Amino acid sequence: MSIKSFLGKTRTLVSGDFREIERNCIEAKNARVIRRYKGKEDIYCVLRLYTDEGGLFNFFLKALGGISYSIQRGYIPVIDMQTKENIFCDAKERKTKNAWEFFFEQPAGVSFEQIKDKKNKIVLENPRMPGGTMQSLLHMDKQAAYWRKLCSRYIHFTPAVNAEIEKYKNEYDKTDRWLGVLARGTDYLSKAVGHAVQPDMDTLTEKIRSVKEKYGCKRIFLATEDLQILDALNIAFPGEIMTVEQKRYRGKQDEKLGQKEDYRRDAVAMNISYLAAIHYLSRCSCLITADTGGASGAYLLSEGYEYTHCWFLGTMGSTDEKTLDISRI
Repeated sequence: MSIKSFLGKTRTLVSGDFREIERNCIEAKNARVIRRYKGKEDIYCVLRLYTDEGGLFNFFLKALGGISYSIQRGYIPVIDMQTKENIFCDAKERKTKNAWEFFFEQPAGVSFEQIKDKKNKIVLENPRMPGGTMQSLLHMDKQAAYWRKLCSRYIHFTPAVNAEIEKYKNEYDKTDRWLGVLARGTDYLSKAVGHAVQPDMDTLTEKIRSVKEKYGCKRIFLATEDLQILDALNIAFPGEIMTVEQKRYRGKQDEKLGQKEDYRRDAVAMNISYLAAIHYLSRCSCLITADTGGASGAYLLSEGYEYTHCWFLGTMGSTDEKTLDISRI
């Protein structure tokens, strides 16, 4: 080992960057597994998803990236949301429960429990999300078609989610032309640094009126966790709004939803309702949204929209117009 390499590794240890060491160890082990088993036995690709506060579609998009990685290389994808932390299971629950399976079936029908002690498996930690954001998906038809086909083949809801969807089946008349609207506060924080800027109510209402008139949409399916938005749109479009029942918040919050005690306590039930809302959004004729993980989920779970409008208004605290004051340059 060269002095430069030794000093580099020492700096890594001293700085406490153990995650980098862990990643390197996983990659080295993966390489050994592939050399030993490729072409001889099935190789399972464990997609290890974790974060202490990320929303459901953060996991969803990472899972899609990992599933794609697996199938393109001939591996069997298995999603693991029990080895490390997430907002849906505490450490005790994770000993026996895989949070992915609260919402989705395993993509290849193989559970993590079945293969966690096998040697012919590799591990991907928090795989890369597909194609970035809605901004790229909206302008790359071939890429969107690929991810939609992947969703159709490998993403299936659990019976619990399907039962929630079924509750609203009679109200959602497929013969109507529906306008799907995904509207949220700016992550419900008074200072939501790092989250996508959302349109104000006047802008949102005006766009809904315009799209309804142009595309002949008679009903609006609204997905929102913000009571103020729901109240305002019910006033603007009386009798036209359909929603699913879910817990909603009023006004800006002092902490992210994933950090709120009541959200963490009810996170599974709340996200089952949210998935039902995303399902109905994905069945609408047109979609209005801003750039969020849920918007990407609805877009990819759909068969395509006649019209999609997505606001790209920057990121709170870094690229929004309130922060970028040209007069200060």
